[in-house]
Amino acid sequence: MTSPLKGARALTAVALGAGLALTLAGCGGEGADSARAEKIESLQQELAALKAEAERVEDASDIKRLQRSYGYYLDKAMWDHMADLFAEDATIEIGLDGVYKGKDRIRDYLYALGGGEKGLAHGQLNIHFQLQPVIHVAEDGQTAQGRWRAILAAGQYGESAQWGGGVYENDYVKEDGTWKIAKLHWYQTFIVPYETGWARSEDVTGGTFVSDQLPPDAPPSEEYGVWPDVYVPPFHYDNPVSGEPWQPEEE
Repeated sequence: MTSPLKGARALTAVALGAGLALTLAGCGGEGADSARAEKIESLQQELAALKAEAERVEDASDIKRLQRSYGYYLDKAMWDHMADLFAEDATIEIGLDGVYKGKDRIRDYLYALGGGEKGLAHGQLNIHFQLQPVIHVAEDGQTAQGRWRAILAAGQYGESAQWGGGVYENDYVKEDGTWKIAKLHWYQTFIVPYETGWARSEDVTGGTFVSDQLPPDAPPSEEYGVWPDVYVPPFHYDNPVSGEPWQPEEE
């Protein structure tokens, strides 16, 4: 995908070229030759293509801002702000807790993660890095998919500390010109004690958090093992060089 700066420069250059060509065409009177008309048409088509590409670049930037906002709100247990990032009919699936459907249920789920309270307790740490975005926006600019990696550091002062990580495969939708999360799916890789790390500890959660207290609307869409099991979450995109689609590895 073209960088925002490069795309803007190209769009400006073609726009200026098209304007110049149109001006010259106006000066030629009725005898303007067909070559000039073809050139103008070509420039107009190139301008339209670059305009569409610039819009997709802007869409990708907006989606990155959306997902990063999610991470910062999660850091501080700002559940209402998080829920507002979702479409009305969105879904959320964290680890192996199952699928929660609709904005209200998503809000309930987030509050359940916080023990029914919003905000962090004194001495509580809950940091979530949103990293390595790979965004693909549909040609119509109304939907998109994104893959992210989350690294987390969490714990309670004087009591416990954990490291964790996993991969998001998310869907996004543009509603009334604003990008929102349509499906958030976090595949948990590991959550282990800080002291022993992943070298000497298995995942301490088993991939579930609050589903025993707040039953999901649907079971997990995929069953997989967390650390020390190894699972590769499906890729929403083909290999960008070979064009080969993702296939699960044979056991």
